[in-house]
Amino acid sequence: MRKHLAVSVALVLAAAIPARAETLKLAIPQKGAWDTSFSVYGERQGFFKEQGLDLDITYTEGGATTETAVVSGSVDIAVATGTLGILSAYVKGAPVRIISAESTGSADLYFYAKADSGIKSLKDLKGGKTIGFSAPGSSSNLALLTLLKEAGVDAKPVPAGGMPPTFTQVMSGQLDAGWAAAPFGVLDLEQGKIVKIASANDSKDVANETIRVNVANLNSLQQHRDAIVRFMKAYVKSYQWAYSDPKAIDYLAQDNNLPREAAEKTVKGFLTKEANDPFRFSGIQRVLDEALAAKRLPNAMKEDDVKGAFEIVWKPGS
Repeated sequence: MRKHLAVSVALVLAAAIPARAETLKLAIPQKGAWDTSFSVYGERQGFFKEQGLDLDITYTEGGATTETAVVSGSVDIAVATGTLGILSAYVKGAPVRIISAESTGSADLYFYAKADSGIKSLKDLKGGKTIGFSAPGSSSNLALLTLLKEAGVDAKPVPAGGMPPTFTQVMSGQLDAGWAAAPFGVLDLEQGKIVKIASANDSKDVANETIRVNVANLNSLQQHRDAIVRFMKAYVKSYQWAYSDPKAIDYLAQDNNLPREAAEKTVKGFLTKEANDPFRFSGIQRVLDEALAAKRLPNAMKEDDVKGAFEIVWKPGS
């Protein structure tokens, strides 16, 4: 009797003690941006806890810095990193796999100049004027190269880092123009401090291209596949929640020190749920062509040549 009672008590106690959450290391570029923050919002809402996960987050300046973090194994997963950079790394043998799309097109990405600079459009950058993007291989890099090519402008693209340092360089005159992703700079636009000279989605090619992806380190994927599947379940729930619950706009305003009205304008004016669909891929051939033009690939490639880079670990209903 005592033995059965002791076993029963032990089982009750075991059930009362929550299982220890598994930790995944996550790289997130451009702290505070809307779509890069889905995981942050989901963690605040407890969606990752529901999946038995804790997130150990490292913020990066995008492009090569995010890519390096996941390739090296410093993090298990990187979100919102440039498709061009990741496919280029995969072709060279880097241990990475794309586990979902992150953004098709880049409606939030724009380029700007100081209001009193006289620069009103990309055409005003002719003659080798400078324009900043975040880092080589980033979505801002790819979008800028496309916009300049389509506009026939010989501006000089410069890797300028994250949004705050780029803004400083533009306002101080070190750069003629720079890049940003809304909501960064929205208030400065409204107050007339800066002028928007182009949007990434001005290019139909960019608007229809999966420009950013979510990526796992291959070793992490092989050793912790179940955890990464659970990550994707929580990530998708976070993405869906962000576009349906007004509290997400509160988070956006809070994280960027913005009035709520400005945060709401950002989401409704720049962003769409369809663009951030984790399972929508398009324009991959164009990414490969751009990577070749940027000398990131050793030779021309077709989509079939890089199909091994894609490992969609989970979809709703699977």
